[in-house]
Amino acid sequence: MFARQQYRLRFIIALLLLLNSLASPQKNSDNWKAWLDEVEPIITKNERAVFKGLQTEEDRRRFQSLFWKVRDATPGTPENEFMTEFYSRRRYAESRLEGAPSDRGRIYIILGKPAEVQNFAGSDKVVDCELWIYQAEGRSALPPLMYLLFFKKDNLGEYKLYYPGLNSSLDVLSAGNRQGRMSRARAYRLIQESHPELAKATLSVIPEEANAAFASAPNSSGQTIGQIFTLPEREVERSYLRYFSSPAGTTEVSYSAKEISGKAAVFLTEHQGTRFLSYSFMPDRISTARTEDSLETAHLIFLLRVEDKIGRTVFQQEKEIRLRLDESKHKAMLERKLIFNDFAPLIEGEFRISLTYTNKTSEEFFVREQDIAVDDRTPSLVVGYQVKEKSPDLLMPFCIGQHKVLLDPRSIFSPQDSLEGLILADEPPELFLAARDKEGPLIKIQDLSKQGDVVVFRQPLAGIEPGNYDLLVRRNGEEVFRRALSVLSFKAEKPLEFERTEPLSFLIQLPFIIGQEYLNTARVEKALESFEKLPPHLWNGATLPVIARAYYLHKDYARVVELLERDTVEKNYPVLLLLGNSSLELRKLDQAALYFEEVRKFGDTAEANNALGAIYYSLGERDKAKVYWERAKKLEKKSDEKSPKTDEKRSDL
Repeated sequence: MFARQQYRLRFIIALLLLLNSLASPQKNSDNWKAWLDEVEPIITKNERAVFKGLQTEEDRRRFQSLFWKVRDATPGTPENEFMTEFYSRRRYAESRLEGAPSDRGRIYIILGKPAEVQNFAGSDKVVDCELWIYQAEGRSALPPLMYLLFFKKDNLGEYKLYYPGLNSSLDVLSAGNRQGRMSRARAYRLIQESHPELAKATLSVIPEEANAAFASAPNSSGQTIGQIFTLPEREVERSYLRYFSSPAGTTEVSYSAKEISGKAAVFLTEHQGTRFLSYSFMPDRISTARTEDSLETAHLIFLLRVEDKIGRTVFQQEKEIRLRLDESKHKAMLERKLIFNDFAPLIEGEFRISLTYTNKTSEEFFVREQDIAVDDRTPSLVVGYQVKEKSPDLLMPFCIGQHKVLLDPRSIFSPQDSLEGLILADEPPELFLAARDKEGPLIKIQDLSKQGDVVVFRQPLAGIEPGNYDLLVRRNGEEVFRRALSVLSFKAEKPLEFERTEPLSFLIQLPFIIGQEYLNTARVEKALESFEKLPPHLWNGATLPVIARAYYLHKDYARVVELLERDTVEKNYPVLLLLGNSSLELRKLDQAALYFEEVRKFGDTAEANNALGAIYYSLGERDKAKVYWERAKKLEKKSDEKSPKTDEKRSDL
C-alpha cells in the first residue's frame, strides 16, 4: 500500500511537471521561433508583425496554413508547389551555399536557380567568386537580365554579395595583382583581359549599364538589389492578415505594397517621473481619394512597435485616422505637409523603435527604425523650432513640465528660425552647434533659462552659415546627446500638426501599461510592483488576466485562482488554462479537471486530451483516462497525416 502511495505521489509530481510544460509557452514558442527563422527569407514585415501578436496556438496554426495557401499558385492541386519548392531551395542553400541566411542562400531562396553560374575559384587573377546570371522572367520590377556577383574578400570567410558602387573591381582582383595605389579603372582592365563578363558584373547588376566609361556614375544596381530582397513584400497577397486578431490594445496591423519616402522623429520626455517616448510621422506625400461632396479623404494607420534587444515585443500601439479635408485644408497640406504626433510610456532598457505609416487608401507605406536607450545617462530632451507653454490639463507629445516643443521631423531650419528645446536637468548642461561639413569652432548656446527642473534653451539662427550641423549636449564634460540638423539658406514652411492628447486622468492607467511592459520583458517583480499601484476599480475583467499571469510567473498560484475566479473575468481559453495549471500546482486535481474540460471545449486537441488523461489517471479513474489518451492518440495521428513531409518532398534543384 505504501509503495502504491509513493508511486501515486511520484506520478502526480511528474504530471505537474508535464502539464506545467504544456501550459508554458516555452516549447511551442521555441517551435514557432524556429519556423519564423525558417521562413525568414520570404515572410513579410507585416506578416511577422501579425504573427508575433497572435495569442493562441490555434491562431498560429491557422496563420501557418494560410501563409502557405496564399502563396500556392495552383490551389486546385493536392500539393502546394510553392512550399515544396521553398523547402527544396532551402535545403540546397543549407547544404551547398553556406546556409540559408548567407547572401547566396538568401538570393537562391528568393530567386531560385540561376540560368547560369560562372565559378572563378582558383583563378590567379581574381579572388574566389561566382557570377550568377538570372533571367527575371517577368518578376515584379526586376530587369529581364541580371548579374549577381558573390566574392570572398581577400579569399577569406564566406561569399558576400557584391554591390556595384559600394564595392569595386579592386575588391575582386586578387591581392597578388593589386599594386600600390591602383585605380579602379586599372583593376577593371586587368579583370577584363581574362574574364570580360566578370569585369562587366563589377560595374553593374544590369548588363546594359556596365559601361567602363561611367564606372563611377550612379546606376540602378542598388535599387535592383533592393527590389530583389523586397520581392516577398510585393508578390504575396496580404488580405488574409485581416482575419487575425491583433495584439491587445491595437486594431488591425497594416499591410501595403508601395513604399514611399517619409521622416520620423523620436525623443524621450518625462512627466512626474515617468519616461515617455514622443514620436512623429511625416509622410512625404499623403495620397487621397475624392468623395462625391468634393472632400479629399485618406484612411491612415500609424503603428509604433518597441522591441527589446532579443526581439521581444515590449509595447505596441496603433492609431487610425480618417482624414476628411476640404479644398483649402487639402491645399495647405500639399504646401506645408502634415505631421502626426503621439506618445507612449516606456520603461528603462535598450530598445529598437519601429514606426510604420500606412495609407490604406493608396496602399502606400514607410517604415523608420531607431535604437534607443532609456536610462539615467540618456536625457529627457526635445529640440525643435519653438518652445511654448502647454495646457496644464492635458498630456501631449514633446512636452516636459509645462512646456511643449514644436518641431519638424526633417530637422530643417530657416535662417529666421530659432533652435529651441527643453531638457530635464538639475543643472544646465552645455549645448553646442558643431558644423558637420567643415572644420571650425563649436558654437556654444548661451541662452539657457532654468524653470524648476526644466532647462529651456534658445539659439537664434540668424547669422549662422547655412549647412549641416550637430546639436551636442554635454553633462559634466561627457556627451549625452547628439542630433543632426540642417540650416537652410531659404525659408521652409512649417508642417501642420495632427496630434493625440490625453486628459490628466490618463495617468491612472499608466501602472497597468508600465506593468505590461515589465511583464513583456520578464521582469515579473517590477511588473507586480507597478500593477499594485493600479486603483482598485481598474482591477477589472480587462486587466485581471494580465495581472494574474504575472502572479502565475511569480508562483503565487492561490492569488491567480482568486483573481481569475471573479465574476468580472471572462472564462476564455487563456484564463481557463491559467486556472487549470494553478489548480494543478495547488494539488487540486478535481478542480484542475473541471478547468481542463472547459479548455477542451475551445479545441479538441491532443494536448488537452493528454492532460485530462494524466489528471484522471492520478485521480484513480483509469477508464476515463484511457478514453482521453486514445482520443489524443487519434488526434496526433491525424495531425501527422496532414503535416507536409518536407524531407521526403524536397529535392535539389
